[in-house]
Amino acid sequence: MLKKLAAISLTVGALVLCAPIAATAATAASDSYAGTPSVSVDDPIIDTCEVSTIVFGAGWFQPSETVGVSVSGLNAADSAVSGNTAAADGSLVLTFRPPSDGEGSYGVAFSGSRSYTATITVSHGHDSVSKCDHDLTVASAGSELPLTGTGTELALTGGSVSPWIIGGGAAALVAGGALVAVGISRRKNA
Repeated sequence: MLKKLAAISLTVGALVLCAPIAATAATAASDSYAGTPSVSVDDPIIDTCEVSTIVFGAGWFQPSETVGVSVSGLNAADSAVSGNTAAADGSLVLTFRPPSDGEGSYGVAFSGSRSYTATITVSHGHDSVSKCDHDLTVASAGSELPLTGTGTELALTGGSVSPWIIGGGAAALVAGGALVAVGISRRKNA
């Protein structure tokens, strides 16, 4: 009975502590979970002087589809976007530049054959607006820096691992180890 309880405690502790690692693992063999084309936001947190690029993989939209784009957030009417027409393969690259006095969270909503909303956070970082050459015309698609990595990046959901889960896993490991130690000492005494 003690062996079974120790094995179960150690297994549960190991699984709880390994679950966050498994949840964030991306496989190189596929770029999506169920064959859905990929979407990525290059630089989801930017300064008022910077540009963020939203990239939709091939097949996301219909070929050559004109996609409706709307921006919500502080002074969103003064922001700039470019690249709202899908390519022949259904991919789309859109650049977003916040307003010169923008700050906070911006939602860039896409409406077409598929809907999607990207969230971009704008902060006043190391550059001040006076040092920016804040032209409302956004750089054309393709002039931005390419995506980092292999393109099989997981979405940023804002989730995090609860300290209670980590503590519970550690407690289960300690309890399992203690049960193993008790079992060993009982065998030696017997």
